[in-house]
Amino acid sequence: MSKLFDNIHIGQMILKNRIMMSAMDLGFTTDGTINDRIINFYRERAKGGVGFIVVGGCYPEINGKVWKSIIGLDKDELIPGLKRLTDVIHEYDAHVAAQILHGGRSASSFFTKMQPVSPSPLTHRSIKQAPHALTVSEIKLVIDNYVNAAVRAKKGGFDAVEIHGGMGYLINQFLSKATNKRDDAYGGSLENRTRFAREMIVAIKETVGMDYPIIFRMSGDDFVEEGLKIGESIEIAKILEQAGADAFNVSPGWHESKTPIMLMSIPRTAYLFLSVKIKSQVKLPVIASVRINDLKLAEEILGNEQADMVSIGRPLIVYPDLPNTYKKGHLDDIRTCIACNQGCFDSLLNFKPVSCTYNAMVGHEGEYKITRTSNPKKVVIVGGGPGGMEAARVLALRGHKVTLYERNSHLGGQLRYAFIPPGREEIQNIIIYLERQISKLKVQIKMGKEADFQTLQEEQPDTIIVATGGNPLMLNLPGIKGENVCNASAVLDGKESPGKNVVIIGGGTVGCEVAPCGQTGAMRPDVACFLLKHKVLDAREVIEYTARGNRNVTILEMKKKIGGGFGISTRWVIINEIKDAGIREITEVKVKEIVNNHGKNGQGNAGVIYEKDGKDHFIEADTIIIAVGYSPNNDLQKQIEGKFPETYFIGDCIKVRTALEAIHEGFEVALKI
Repeated sequence: MSKLFDNIHIGQMILKNRIMMSAMDLGFTTDGTINDRIINFYRERAKGGVGFIVVGGCYPEINGKVWKSIIGLDKDELIPGLKRLTDVIHEYDAHVAAQILHGGRSASSFFTKMQPVSPSPLTHRSIKQAPHALTVSEIKLVIDNYVNAAVRAKKGGFDAVEIHGGMGYLINQFLSKATNKRDDAYGGSLENRTRFAREMIVAIKETVGMDYPIIFRMSGDDFVEEGLKIGESIEIAKILEQAGADAFNVSPGWHESKTPIMLMSIPRTAYLFLSVKIKSQVKLPVIASVRINDLKLAEEILGNEQADMVSIGRPLIVYPDLPNTYKKGHLDDIRTCIACNQGCFDSLLNFKPVSCTYNAMVGHEGEYKITRTSNPKKVVIVGGGPGGMEAARVLALRGHKVTLYERNSHLGGQLRYAFIPPGREEIQNIIIYLERQISKLKVQIKMGKEADFQTLQEEQPDTIIVATGGNPLMLNLPGIKGENVCNASAVLDGKESPGKNVVIIGGGTVGCEVAPCGQTGAMRPDVACFLLKHKVLDAREVIEYTARGNRNVTILEMKKKIGGGFGISTRWVIINEIKDAGIREITEVKVKEIVNNHGKNGQGNAGVIYEKDGKDHFIEADTIIIAVGYSPNNDLQKQIEGKFPETYFIGDCIKVRTALEAIHEGFEVALKI
């Protein structure tokens, strides 16, 4: 099976395979300590077969704490908790490292109660707090604190440390001209800018031991103005190889860069070229990171000698048993990470613990257990969306007899529309996984039949779960029933083809998702690459031709901004894509009327009349797409409530929300029955 499950050496450490779980904040602690929730989370991932787990980031001193839930390595009293964690991970023949991360100017005083520090007093564009420029003596103290953190990591049972020198954190701030404007021994030339990292590696080795492995995580390209490019990153890697680093974990960009780093719209392995370049110039193991969500891809990367290991994070959140399951060849049982960020990264940004859109057990590993029931029941589920399918999966695993009714000819509910827009294809993996599982578990699926009160009476179930989802909202407007008016779902389904001039009423998630489908006719990427290769087009023209189609699309939105329903980490990218596509947005409007003609004697063009700033405006439209969201489909609830002994209602039929809420509710209800 390629090199994926071969041993590999990092320094004196021998790993059982080449799959590394990347460090990630989980939001499970607020005081820096290790608790049972963290231990239970990592136990499942170690049990799942990953060879190497990196825990963190972990702050070496309090003013480096970049988020409220970061783990601490700044005090000796934390060591017993760290040892509890590493002992559990070692039980499963996995190795573990602590990632030492100092936020520098990325560490807000909101968490640290201290002024941020940095090589130069340049303010982070999101933190907006002027950092203190470290003096030389203060730099030495920071290095000492890194060393002390490494000592604590070793005492806590960690087999190695990963020094985070990328993503715009403190070490990267020294390495990059974008943030290092010093004119002393720690600034200016590349040799000087590398001095902080070099001295740190040397000091850790001298104190903790020359055979104690140090992985250096680096940004191959900073993706910011004046930031590191791959050429300088290669030279940095060569310098740190000589200083004593044992491996390099290569990732792209900074969190404050305007280039997407973690989203599903990024093609898989898009940033692999960075690790390939560095691997070609160093002798140490190189670890490839970011948008490797499939171990088949990982096999190819290793087989092509593009990296020596792969680092995956979110794929092991959604499916802890990924390495073992892949090794056994049970590919249909794998949940594939869709990089939605909804439960993980967005949760952290909203000060919530990490969860997962379609693994409800994340963060509850010591609490939730799917066990066989001693009292099997006949359960009827109405609605084959993600919530209904998840409930069916868990109920079948527990030994209940499950029948699932779906009124359409396909499963997936409204989630079917979410993966149609360009760059959203990964979402389909949720439906694929759940369909496969309930089929394997012999759930009886009745498609194309709407279950009503009579149907349920005939079934004589012990328990009913209603997961009927939502219905598209239609506005009460003059002209709403015109031939040129359609719902967003009809366009996404391909049942309606928009005309030349398209107006979308509603700029929430539905409106933003349907907008690219209304703007069709853009140049195919393979054609653009061909023309770019042969110098027919330049890069600027390629971007324009592949982003823009041949229709005039306008979004009308009543709020101040469009895209309000998307997560924090996703919205800005969606908005940029809409702008790149030449889609016009008009906000803070009130739509008043849809007209089939407009002008004197009714002889004008069709379009929409809307009010903005107290004045009426007209916009021409061949096609008007209604995309104002959904309302709960509670018709069945009204028919059956109180008429059956055990009935549950989940998902959008109660209140319109997200797939995450629907799936989690389906899971939790299935555990109760």
